[in-house]
Formats: sequence, C-alpha cells, structure tokens
Amino acid sequence: MREQPYGSTVLRTSDVAEAEHVVSAVYVPHRLRARRSLDVRLDLVESARLTFGYLTYGGEAVLDVPPMGSCYHVNITLGGCTEVRHGGTSVTTAAGRSGAVLSPGLPSTLFWSGDAAQFAVKIPVSAMVEQTSALLHDAVDVAPVFDPHVDLTGAGAGILPAARFLARQLGGGAPLDDLVRRETESYLLTQLLLGTGHSYSGRLADHVGPAGRLAFEEAVDYVESYPERVLGTAELADVVGTTATALAAAFENELGLTVEEFVRGVRLTRVHAEVRGARDRAVEVASLAARWGFRGAADLRAAYRVQYGADLDGAPAVNPG
Repeated sequence: MREQPYGSTVLRTSDVAEAEHVVSAVYVPHRLRARRSLDVRLDLVESARLTFGYLTYGGEAVLDVPPMGSCYHVNITLGGCTEVRHGGTSVTTAAGRSGAVLSPGLPSTLFWSGDAAQFAVKIPVSAMVEQTSALLHDAVDVAPVFDPHVDLTGAGAGILPAARFLARQLGGGAPLDDLVRRETESYLLTQLLLGTGHSYSGRLADHVGPAGRLAFEEAVDYVESYPERVLGTAELADVVGTTATALAAAFENELGLTVEEFVRGVRLTRVHAEVRGARDRAVEVASLAARWGFRGAADLRAAYRVQYGADLDGAPAVNPG
C-alpha cells in the first residue's frame, strides 16, 4: 500500500541493517530480520509528546522488540496484516480493521506481511498516565496495561480517524502552534483510552453517564470565556470536575456536537468578530489562525467559509497573508 507522504520521509532503503538502525533510533532498539531485500519507508511528523510515523517494510519482515520500559508502542494497520506476539498473547491485525498496543514491560515479536503498512506511534508512559488521569478526573499512579488487540471497527472506530487527523495536522509543513498541537495529541490519546481494553477500562465505563447540567453549562461558559486555551475534551472535563466520557455525552445530547466541534465554532465567532471590528487596521489570516487554534491560514479559510458562507479574504480589513 502506498499512501501520501506524512511529514518528512526520513528513511527509504532496501538495506536491512540500515532500516534496523534508523527505526531503532526513532522508536526502540530491536532486531530486524528479513529473508529478502526490503523497500522500507518511514515518514515522521513532529510532536512534542508523541513519536508518530508511517512505516512500511515493502517485504516480509520480523521484528524482535525488547521491553520498552518508558513508552508504549501503538501500531494502526493501514495495509496488509501483521501478527503480534506480546508476552504470552498473540494477536493479528488487518488493514483498517485492527491494530496493536505494546505495553512497556513485555517483549514482543512482530511479523509483517510483505504489503503491511502502519501508523507507528510511540507514547511516553508519562503522557498516557496524564491522559488517563484527565479522563478519570482522578490522579492515577500506575500506568495502564493494555490488551494488545485494538479493534478499529467497534469501540475503537474513532482511533484511525484521530490518527489520520493528527498526521494531517502535524505533517502540514509549518510547525504547529502549541495550542493546536496539544489538542491534536490529546484527541488521539483520548480515542486510544476510550476505544481499547486496558486496566482502567472498567473505571472509564463507569463514567459514561450524563455529566450533569451544571457541569455542561460550566464547560460551555469556560469555552466561551477562554477559547484561546487548550480545550481538548479531557482538559475541559478536568476543569469542570467531570470525566471526558460524561462531558462528551453531554455535548452530544445537548447540542448534537462533539466538544471539539463546539470549541471550533466558538473560535470562529471570535475570528468573525475580530475581522468585523478591525476597521482601519489590516488583519492577517495566518495570524488569526495561530491565535485561535487553527492549523494554518488554509484551514481557517475553509472553516470560515463553511460557517459563514463567505470567503474570509473578502472581508473588510483582512490581509490574505
């Protein structure tokens, strides 16, 4: 499977030793075995908390991976299939239907089919613990232990779209504003924790009830008061004292929107107000995008057109730069 480039292509090689060296440096030291020459491609996108890549070996390959210690590794299968032996468990993954999570304390052996291609994500334990605490609205001291199998069609149906969204956002060229980057990372981590089986799944399932009218109204007020802040679902739930699952359900029930959609709409109203109020001074679209949490000028233009039915560049006092 050949997909569009994601971020920077840091490796294209047929050499097994070179592939082992580069992929080990990016993710975790491991041994790569292959009976025939490969056609390896690794694309990487920049992220402060995550290592996110698109990886294909272009031939049958076997990876022997020791315990990773300080990080998780998530494979989201986009093409072909893999077999993953993690500790005493064996799972298979298939394109667009399943993936695998490798927890830090166990060794793994991964068998890639010749046409396998995956999003490969390295997540520090500290980031996963932080996100779990935010989702539960309760500090956790022990890192989650995951079921290796990830179903991308059932409870985990949001994982692949979140991964593609992150790839587009982080791989767009110019560095992301910190606000956008943190919300994008949080979105993927939230989907992983809500859509997979792990040692905190039961506690998360206990928090799927309504957030309560007061918490919902506080969340709406907070977004409208501080739209310039980091406002992922987990972060907002932590602010108003509920769980991310409960808050997401409340927004869906009350507004028919995700938290992210509501936040984006509020930010667009601020852009609209700023443009209309500028009058004698020019406002650059790129500056507006950075200030209000959009990926860039093109992203803001497209969102503005959808919400207001007009081109942002045609508004008074707007400098298209």
